[in-house]
Amino acid sequence: MLRLSFDLAVVGAGEAGIAAAVRASELGARVALIEKSRQLGGACVATGTLPSKVLSLSAGMLEVVNKAKNFGIRVEGGFALDFKEIQASRARLARCDVGTIQSELRAHRVEVVRGAAAFIGERRLRVAAEDENASELEARKVVVAAGSRPAEIHGLPADGRAVLTTDDFAGLGELPASIVIVGAGYVGCEYAFILRTLGLEVSLIEKLDHPLAGQDADIVSLIEKEMKRKGIRFFGGTTVTGRGEAEDGRLRLATDRGQELVADMALVCAGRRPSTAGLNLDAAHVGAGPRGEILVDRRLETTARGVYAAGDILGRAMLSSTAILEGAVAAGNAMGEDRELDERIIPTAIYTQPEIGSVGLTEDAARRAAIPYIKGVCPYAKLVKACAVSAHSSGLIKLIFEADSHRLLGAHILGTEAAELIHAPALALKLGVTAEDLVYSVYHHPSFSEGFREAAAEALRQKPGVRTAEKS
Repeated sequence: MLRLSFDLAVVGAGEAGIAAAVRASELGARVALIEKSRQLGGACVATGTLPSKVLSLSAGMLEVVNKAKNFGIRVEGGFALDFKEIQASRARLARCDVGTIQSELRAHRVEVVRGAAAFIGERRLRVAAEDENASELEARKVVVAAGSRPAEIHGLPADGRAVLTTDDFAGLGELPASIVIVGAGYVGCEYAFILRTLGLEVSLIEKLDHPLAGQDADIVSLIEKEMKRKGIRFFGGTTVTGRGEAEDGRLRLATDRGQELVADMALVCAGRRPSTAGLNLDAAHVGAGPRGEILVDRRLETTARGVYAAGDILGRAMLSSTAILEGAVAAGNAMGEDRELDERIIPTAIYTQPEIGSVGLTEDAARRAAIPYIKGVCPYAKLVKACAVSAHSSGLIKLIFEADSHRLLGAHILGTEAAELIHAPALALKLGVTAEDLVYSVYHHPSFSEGFREAAAEALRQKPGVRTAEKS
């Protein structure tokens, strides 16, 4: 058996693992990056972030073409959707991304070890390759970044044909005419808008009363209106209780409200679960929680000294953006740095149509915490660029400030470029920026960013203490 020795071993070559390997190499470590899949990049490249964003871009392009006449452009002869070409575009982008990853790993002299890793002791791993050859690897420090897998719904197991997970959907050859999406979180809502724009009949089922749990109530209300306007059928407070086959051979789903929904396909968007199976964590004394998530402290060190974890396997935000930062922080600490991860300020982006960007406290969260606050809202309709670019589509920028200090507490955006715009208030939150700072800053005109000034000014027009947690 081949025996190898490294300064750092990283388990999993997704976003967190790659970031960890690169950071450790920058700090002078000899690094092994272990990956069982044939393709580097993890779920982000293969089935998650990248495939869904390609679909989102295609759907957005279709919307632009449909609105072309608003900008004085006539599309002669019509146009058509080519799903096979969309999938081909996804494959090309994946190859490009993997190539970039490989180049970066080579530049940092990271050794990629192919195979499935399992602990056989503290900071000792056995790596089993597809050809059944195995190697034993020992490292001074380990970062576990093995990612996640789609969560299942009781009574609705995925079969890869009529009932799909998001991992299955990424490899779909052709689009169905109709679909039921189960789960109205970030991913479920993204797919609902994308697929409706691409021409599918879409039904969206959610066990809670409203979609997008945890998002600001004003944003959710507008998204519900957009769903209705676009023809997405939303079934809130509803649970799937069984499946069967309709007379025409299509899928039939029964709900706890007595409804029967018939469609060509169901897409389960019930979140993801940490992929800890097979890692043999007990051998390294690494503790895990009830969902299989690896337990870590603020430095991302596990219950086993010298073993760190990052990314989806922590069972937290499960975003590529946070995974990249977590991987870098975990590797840095493993190599002697002392950095704590502050995950209170994590901007989220939801690629619905229109987009959503959010960071910090919502109004509901401020009320629950009994924090007195003031708020300001700037509708997109007030912004010249929004009216021109979006052809009068709905949107808003909402800012929440602490009532006395006027320090920014949260920002919530719905509309064109919301996923990009949210980075500015995320940094403002980290730096302790106030409403006055935002009002007396210069913004390019015309721009979407002018909405930050307008929303902050609106908040300052409120009398201190009027919009408080106790009186709202």
